[in-house]
Amino acid sequence: MNVMNSHGPIHRQRRRRPLCRNPFYLQELGLAQPGSFQKRFLSSRLLSIVLDPTTSVSREHAGAVNTVDIEEAEGRYLLSGGGDGNIHLYDLDVSEREERRVIHSMADAHGSYGAHKGGISRVRWYPFDNGMFTSSSFDSSIKVWDTNTMEVACTFDLNNKVYSHAMSSKATHGLIAAASADPRIRLCDLRTGAFTHSLAGHRGTVLTIEWSPRHEYLLASGSTDTTIRLWDIRKSTSCLCSLDLHNSNSPPLAETNSAHTRTVNGLNFTPDGLHLISVGHDDKMRLWNIYTGQNTLTNYGTLMRNQFVNNLTPLISPLSVFGGSPSYVFQPSDDRSILMFDLLDGSLVKRLKGSYGRVIALAWRPRTQEIYSAGNDHDILVWAPKSSNQDTAIRAIADQDTWSDSD
Repeated sequence: MNVMNSHGPIHRQRRRRPLCRNPFYLQELGLAQPGSFQKRFLSSRLLSIVLDPTTSVSREHAGAVNTVDIEEAEGRYLLSGGGDGNIHLYDLDVSEREERRVIHSMADAHGSYGAHKGGISRVRWYPFDNGMFTSSSFDSSIKVWDTNTMEVACTFDLNNKVYSHAMSSKATHGLIAAASADPRIRLCDLRTGAFTHSLAGHRGTVLTIEWSPRHEYLLASGSTDTTIRLWDIRKSTSCLCSLDLHNSNSPPLAETNSAHTRTVNGLNFTPDGLHLISVGHDDKMRLWNIYTGQNTLTNYGTLMRNQFVNNLTPLISPLSVFGGSPSYVFQPSDDRSILMFDLLDGSLVKRLKGSYGRVIALAWRPRTQEIYSAGNDHDILVWAPKSSNQDTAIRAIADQDTWSDSD
């Protein structure tokens, strides 16, 4: 229909309705490539992630749960390490009354032979199979565990409180990098059970350390001295650069370079190894280009709270496996929540609430797209894409609460 105005007829155009973004609909129409469809499907599931009321993990720790990790070989077994010095192993495929129960306690601070004598700072599965894992502790040691015999196979004594450690998922060199109260980074050799060498450059306690998933000899570390350093462990002068948040033209190792304005306590590489995420006590998250060493200046806002002296590793969704950059980063916040950001533009996607304590650690289970969170409330929580079963459970809980109140 035409409508007249002072300048003549106006032709009203029919607005086009946007194509449905449902990944199943696009697949049915043949408009989505297999990889694209899979990426869209996983993205839609992540966007619906909520606290799962139908699944629980048995409460085993007498103190804060400082660390959790899920092995990559099968995505079936979860490790947890606590401030009580205990390490527990869960089989996520075995459930009794919808509760994931512990199948073995590997360490007891006051019982098992060779166990840690202090709180556990981090547990890490061996990247290539689930027959071995490592643990670090505030008792100044790193231990290598054989999951077949449930015994300690090797112990590294560092003489300093150990805040974190890392093994490379790409390399065959078998080195464990240790972040401790010693400004030097110690490299432990799994094959010989001895230290190889140290990396000197930091001027404060090293709280976080990660290997690149792209380059087997590239290592990143963060410290209380506010710096993030990149290392090539093959070189005699191992430190390649100290990242600078201002992207100034100063030398790569200038003493004025600073990645955060306060302590750096969390690092993680994107799955493709092209970028690095960092978090610090300045309540900031930053995204770094590894090849240029530049701060991308992505703004993640001011909602994150991060003030405790412990390793706080961001969790990045591995969507780059399907042909694109990873989309989301999950970051624990001191206000008992988990913040979900768009990795590339920095926007807050959603805030996950449900923990009764401060969230300390996160682990990703790719097979089911579940996130396991641990905190100082002694609990391990399960976050999963929303389903009809969860809706039913939530309604049942709400009805039960209403009945109880009216009674």
